[in-house]
Amino acid sequence: MKSKVKLSTYCKVITSVVTIALMTGIIMMWGEGDKWILLCVITVGLIGSALFYSPRSLEAADSVLKIHRILRTKEIPYTAIVSVDRCLPSAGGIRLCGSGGYMGYWGYFHDMMIGAYFGYYGAFDQCMLLRLRNGRQYVVSCVEPDLMASAIRSHLAA
Repeated sequence: MKSKVKLSTYCKVITSVVTIALMTGIIMMWGEGDKWILLCVITVGLIGSALFYSPRSLEAADSVLKIHRILRTKEIPYTAIVSVDRCLPSAGGIRLCGSGGYMGYWGYFHDMMIGAYFGYYGAFDQCMLLRLRNGRQYVVSCVEPDLMASAIRSHLAA
């Protein structure tokens, strides 16, 4: 089973506003030497990291859960997954390193209820919590979270 990650309206607005602001800044700083170069480096770093981590879809393949991202796919073997449950990360959670809306929510977060986790999600209301045997936790989302959670659980039981 494969299901796309849908970005929330907030993510779409933040992505658009930040990208337009950065591009406007680059155009307006043209010819400013060091300032222009610094803004270009910041823009490339931000967009590059977003392209590397931003989730596009989830796929419950035969032996692994695939988190498809724009530049790379992360694979989590089912043998490493202990449980999968629906969750709702709190908006008051702490982002330790990552994005709080630019091309989705991705990076390291800490939540009072969930604890520390790495997130790959686009909307709060479509999230699932994956608990791994090594103690790591991932929060992921897709447009059909209940069906995806069932598909993952069926692979865990096998």
